[in-house]
Amino acid sequence: MTDTQLLAFALACMWVGGYATGRGRIVRRLVRWADWQVAYASRHSPCFWTAVPILLVSAGCLWVFRPHRTLTNYRAWKARQEPVPVPRRDPDWAARRAHDTNGDT
Repeated sequence: MTDTQLLAFALACMWVGGYATGRGRIVRRLVRWADWQVAYASRHSPCFWTAVPILLVSAGCLWVFRPHRTLTNYRAWKARQEPVPVPRRDPDWAARRAHDTNGDT
């Protein structure tokens, strides 16, 4: 085989492989499996430690290929994680409750 034929064969194999990967959604299945393993499997399980690098690589790919969306999602997640401010306790609540004149008593 000449170099041109070898290059054409390699490109055809890459195209078929990429098409099959996209149609089979292997990457999505793999990330879904890894997410489930990290969420529900024991940390002593080999599946858990196999899934951790898969999730790290997928998170890194998101940062590289979709930085704006990833940063927006991170900021939204961080805003949801902030604790709700706890109301301050009024030291005179009992005295004010005893003298409440609303008529609901």
